[in-house]
Amino acid sequence: MLDMYIHNKILSGFINFLGRPLFAGTKDFTYKEDKRPVILVNALGLLMTILVLGIGSFFYSLHPSMVILLPILIEAAAFIYVIVLNHLKKYFKASLVMLIANSVFAVYWSTVFGTAIPIDLVMAFLATIVFHLCNTFFLSKERKVLVSCLIITVTALILVQVNQRQRFIAPLELAPDTAYIIHLITSSAFLALIILVMSSYIGKIHALLYSERKLKDASVAKSTFLRETYHELRTPLNAIYGIAQLLQLRRNGYSAEEKREIDDLYSACYIARNIINNVLDMSRIDAGRFNTVTKESLNLKECVGHCTAINQYIALSRGITIRESFDEQLPAIISSDKIILTKIINNLLSNAVKFATGNSCVEIRCQREQHQVIFRVINQGSINYEKAAQIFEAFVSERNQITEGTGLGLSITKHLVELLGGQIFIEPDEKNTHTIIAFTLPLEAARGKSSTASKQHYRRNVFPGATALVIEDDPISSSLLTKILSHMGLTATLCHTGEEAMELIQIERPDVIISDLHMSNMSGKELLQHLRSHPLFKDIPVLIVSGDAFTSVKEDILRAGANAYISKPVHFNELYLALSRHLPQFQAQA
Repeated sequence: MLDMYIHNKILSGFINFLGRPLFAGTKDFTYKEDKRPVILVNALGLLMTILVLGIGSFFYSLHPSMVILLPILIEAAAFIYVIVLNHLKKYFKASLVMLIANSVFAVYWSTVFGTAIPIDLVMAFLATIVFHLCNTFFLSKERKVLVSCLIITVTALILVQVNQRQRFIAPLELAPDTAYIIHLITSSAFLALIILVMSSYIGKIHALLYSERKLKDASVAKSTFLRETYHELRTPLNAIYGIAQLLQLRRNGYSAEEKREIDDLYSACYIARNIINNVLDMSRIDAGRFNTVTKESLNLKECVGHCTAINQYIALSRGITIRESFDEQLPAIISSDKIILTKIINNLLSNAVKFATGNSCVEIRCQREQHQVIFRVINQGSINYEKAAQIFEAFVSERNQITEGTGLGLSITKHLVELLGGQIFIEPDEKNTHTIIAFTLPLEAARGKSSTASKQHYRRNVFPGATALVIEDDPISSSLLTKILSHMGLTATLCHTGEEAMELIQIERPDVIISDLHMSNMSGKELLQHLRSHPLFKDIPVLIVSGDAFTSVKEDILRAGANAYISKPVHFNELYLALSRHLPQFQAQA
């Protein structure tokens, strides 16, 4: 037992003895990633000291000479000094000394021992050392020192190669057996050192691959969580937003104070809806799924007017008016992506209204400058100078006394502008009283007529005589849908499951079906597949209304046969526009 105790004590002391120089200078580091480069340099310095003293002493015994002994002591001292420098937290100097010591003594021993030292392995070893130490050098500001060291090292190695051929400096005269032993030992030592350094990188690569797998798993889990969270969030927000819109329809019966409260409720819901959509748009951009441009002929004034109408109501609630101005030299019809351009203008107008001072004017100007269209959105109120330089970066936002944002809207807008081949920037205001955000787009000649629909808005009894079947398992959402459909003149029948819907469809043969996507037993997609495979029901328009707003889901449902996909929270005008496309025979003229 006593022998075992003594043995363990000696082993523990030896480990501690080696551990101290190995972990020198890493005490204050928190993360393993920060410790690893320092530990590797220490390990290399410790190993090189042992090898130099051990192998050097053996070489000295084979060929006693001060030409061997003195450099051995100096080289060992240099590697010990590397560990001391790391202990003093002078990491750059430690790496520099390591590089210089290896370079100088590799050249020295190659010259002294001549062909007994394998020059190719010397060069490979130095390349490996340089590769490793560059990690430290590139993080420092003294890169000129690194370049100088590399130039000197490469020059010295070239001179060694030349010296081996020309014999400017004669190497030691060694016996053939001695030269062979030195060659064998140095080759093994260089290979072992190269393997040691590279094995640390192999371990790092394995760690990175493992981290990548974990990140992928986390990304999948995050996407699932986001999908479920957004769906859960959109359902109650749909109720709040729907109620706000219904109150808007009945606002004439309320007092002035109650009207302001209704306006505030509607504005808050509208802004919340935009924030959720911006987060989803950012996730699509990050995933590379927001890169498709489909150009068509569109009426520029109608496109801008549509965006103005959408934002005008929010603006009026704060006493802000929106004005439009168009250059007479601009063609009425241009070629661009209508959806992307509408989103750009909407985002900029929404941002301008959000940060404009109350009881002021927001202006959008469209001008022609040679072969470009330049849009300027101007609002009263200056932007913080420091924020202006970063305002188009994600998660950078300004705030005012009314609201603050996520900082996603302008980042998304920048991506969309560049997608259309344009640029976006902030123009300076001489008086520093207004914020001017401008963007340019290439002016392309349009082919054919404009496909931009004229501004339309839902109204009472616009679809008299039409019948609708509403399939929705959420009581509040179903109530809101039936109420707004009744306001538009449709006779709506409500059911809660797909099975119940199939029975009612056979009995009533509705003119349009409005269905939720996620239902118990039979999903909206399964309902679609049943309808599209039935000869009597395959032509009935089906509108899917869902809180799942991910593009992949929308595309999948449209491929399955849906006539439209409307995301919650539902804007009643979007529902009206979808119905007007599929119930033209019932639509009453205004």
